[in-house]
Amino acid sequence: MKLLVTGATGTAGSEVVRQALLHPLISQVTVLVRRPLPSHVVANPDETPKLKTIIHSDFNSYPPSLLEQVKDHEAVIWAQGISSIGFKESDYEVITKDYPLAAAKALAAARKPSDPKLVFCYLSGHGADQEKPVSAMFGRVKGAPKKLGVQELALLPPTLPLAPYTFRPAGIAPLHPIPDATWANRNLKFLFPLFRCVAPSYVINTDTLARGMIEAALKGSSGTIEGWEGKGKVGNAGVFDNEEIKQLAKGSVLEKQ
Repeated sequence: MKLLVTGATGTAGSEVVRQALLHPLISQVTVLVRRPLPSHVVANPDETPKLKTIIHSDFNSYPPSLLEQVKDHEAVIWAQGISSIGFKESDYEVITKDYPLAAAKALAAARKPSDPKLVFCYLSGHGADQEKPVSAMFGRVKGAPKKLGVQELALLPPTLPLAPYTFRPAGIAPLHPIPDATWANRNLKFLFPLFRCVAPSYVINTDTLARGMIEAALKGSSGTIEGWEGKGKVGNAGVFDNEEIKQLAKGSVLEKQ
């Protein structure tokens, strides 16, 4: 399988890249980034045969030259995102809602009629739920992209060959440091041991999160995943929560090595 990844320089996205490069069923990992991959993601990107980097600046636009390079990719893991702190809600919404919707539409429309559905795995977060009243900007805005498997897809042509899945992890514990992480994120690592003791269901390691999303990418082209009937369909059943992601990851060949 060929996999397209966004957000490859972030905490979750960088681990998706690492785990995908290790996976025997993934033949190519293409990262869509604004700048070349830093060494903390992959030490020697130019010497990694399975890895392809596409520099792209406008995530609202997907020209034919770009689509030509990724039209044979079977799945997308959309891990691009930012902290809501310090951003206006309108700017935050562009990045966390408009960008993934534009990508889902353009990439799915580029599929050939004979191709299976494009699997689109969207990384959201715990607390992003449009069915519940929320005051935080994160919940209001990222509750909308959660609907890539629900109401937001109504904005896209219903004939698009798209199999969407949304992932809502809670506290993401990084296995690899991010050099430019915020002060708050760097210091969270000291709290994770406590969280694991008092609320283990609200913590997930980055490798487990990555493997869970990769499992969906590999198995979800029919619009549902074996053993997870209902996932990928319109409705809240299309969302994997923190504990479900852990269960999904257990099916990975990487978990068994």
